[in-house]
Amino acid sequence: MTTRRKSFPVFDCDSHVVEPTEIWNEYVPKGKREYVKSHFYNPLVEHIKVLNGRAYPYSSITAISSTSSYVPGRSSEENRKNIGSLVPGTAEYDEKGGQVAATWNPHARLKDMDMMGIDQVMIFPSHMVYLPLVRDPEAATVLTTAYNDWAYDYCQADTSRIFPCGLLALQDVDKAIEELRRIAKRGFKAVAVRPVLWGGRYPTFPEFDPLWRELEDLGLVLGMHTFPSSEPLNEDMARRMRPDLDQTATAGPWHEINAYSPGQMVQNVIDAMGVPVSATSNIGFIVEAETWLTIVLMTGWLAKFPKMKAAILESNAGWLPVVLEKAETYLKFGFMRSVDIPDPVETFYNQCFIAFEGDEDPVFRMSDVFEDVGLWSSDYPHLDGADAWEAIERMQHWNVPEATQAKLMGENARKAYGIEPVLKVTEQPTDFVPTLEKTVGRI
Repeated sequence: MTTRRKSFPVFDCDSHVVEPTEIWNEYVPKGKREYVKSHFYNPLVEHIKVLNGRAYPYSSITAISSTSSYVPGRSSEENRKNIGSLVPGTAEYDEKGGQVAATWNPHARLKDMDMMGIDQVMIFPSHMVYLPLVRDPEAATVLTTAYNDWAYDYCQADTSRIFPCGLLALQDVDKAIEELRRIAKRGFKAVAVRPVLWGGRYPTFPEFDPLWRELEDLGLVLGMHTFPSSEPLNEDMARRMRPDLDQTATAGPWHEINAYSPGQMVQNVIDAMGVPVSATSNIGFIVEAETWLTIVLMTGWLAKFPKMKAAILESNAGWLPVVLEKAETYLKFGFMRSVDIPDPVETFYNQCFIAFEGDEDPVFRMSDVFEDVGLWSSDYPHLDGADAWEAIERMQHWNVPEATQAKLMGENARKAYGIEPVLKVTEQPTDFVPTLEKTVGRI
């Protein structure tokens, strides 16, 4: 087998941890633990989820985000073949799958990073996808502070290679500003905000302006990170989506009726059709990101914060040229000219970045479009994860110049975050053994 090599440092702009019970049991202040758990509780190893006072069963073993969806050292094809075809709790699963320890163990992550050709990484949560749905502002605020403290400690394993992305609870703007100031003092380089409705309020609404001005002044990157959305939009849709559930039950996900994400419709309709597939990742993420970008470009929102840097994360990137072209086209129509909106293409290239993954051939074929704004992400260890070697090989296939590869695979991310480069990995290890948690005897 040919040894894989590279000559430039790679920065993974979007890789995940899975929130452990320690966040709720140790990092949340002692007197607040049961209170926070009553509003939101969804750690790695528990078989119950709580949201807004309602509890329902949750499989921590079979959940995609907490199992070995992507195991380093194996090809993407092998990983994807194993997902869903192996039964947790069996010897075969533990041999070919098992739980990736790096999701909560930073020392295991450093080993995995070496195997994946990753020199530096920005980590993001997994189950905090539900944060915008938490109705109690104090509980949401306390939880984000606890998560940020845990993520900070996780990154202490090697502060030159692992960096935490902070979380903010937009339920309380004043408290979010306090938390933003606190994590900025601790050296955080970015915050993740989901571009959806937070209690009926979109992040671009004017009541959030003080928060974004503070973020701009502090110099942190605004990471607009998309997530899956499958909660029913209304009770009629819920009944079609979950006809087998007791509609009078007092617990269950169908009760969390929330019209909050533009990507929800896709999974709602598929579930209502009775087809057991998930499309929320392949299009729901994109719709969330396209919606946010269209809003900020068509309203000139970013002009209020001219020094802000924003990154669109986990939403693919191939759609970007179409959104930019349409924004530029329609803003030229006469009925739009009464509003002074800056040129959307110029605005994007001055203030924004966008993440892509290693299988996005359109990005590589249009490398001149993405050369200065593209950020590679592994999405490890989630089901569509992939290593840096595969991305580099795909770029070589499309004859992307090495200088452009270096930008896309790390330079742009380090420039956005203000992080010094580290070149730790120049060739792929040959003696790697993944650090996996066994499931036999746990189910």
